[in-house]
Amino acid sequence: MGKGWRSTLLIAVLILIASGCTGKHKPDEQSLGNGSPTNQYVSQEVPEESNEAEEKNTLEPDTATDAPRISVVVGSDVKLETSLELETAIFDGTEYTIEPYAVTFAVRTSMGDPVIEGQRIVFSSDLSGAATISYEVMENTSLDEAVAKELQDHDGSFSGEFIETTSNDGLKGKHNQYKEDSFFSGVLFYEFDRHVLRMEYHCPIAGVDAMVRIVNETMDSVRWESN
Repeated sequence: MGKGWRSTLLIAVLILIASGCTGKHKPDEQSLGNGSPTNQYVSQEVPEESNEAEEKNTLEPDTATDAPRISVVVGSDVKLETSLELETAIFDGTEYTIEPYAVTFAVRTSMGDPVIEGQRIVFSSDLSGAATISYEVMENTSLDEAVAKELQDHDGSFSGEFIETTSNDGLKGKHNQYKEDSFFSGVLFYEFDRHVLRMEYHCPIAGVDAMVRIVNETMDSVRWESN
């Protein structure tokens, strides 16, 4: 992940806390001290499953509704490692692949099971209030086009310029945060093939300690299987 994104995220969090917003929330698993987090995505090998098991692990939208043709394949259990200065913590996660795009990401199991809402795949949890991460594919769109559309749709809503970032698999992306006094929220883009993966996160300021790490972990994990 790019150093610029890490520094900007830390500064943004410190500004929010210093401005007198709701106090920090530190779940037991998140109590890692202060500093700029560095994340490592670690996959675990699992035995191959039967076709029947794979079918059970595929989530598809209700065909009775006017839903997109996406589906979500539940993949391997993984370990998501977060390092903060001299302290390291490892959390359980799960891989998910968005089909037919073959783009894969991982997210902590504590974020719940995926739900398909229209063209978005949404994970929800309680981090001192409702916290969500969503994923959607913008077809036939470049990274710059995705950013331009976001700026057009949300004019004046961002705290600064979009910052370049890179996943552990080498996918290029951009990130920015919304200007919301009581919430920690933002949007990320990763370009792959001819498309862009759009990720959006949102949680109360009280849950910022946990959410910063969760967002970093899922950002690092994104990859695309080209064949």
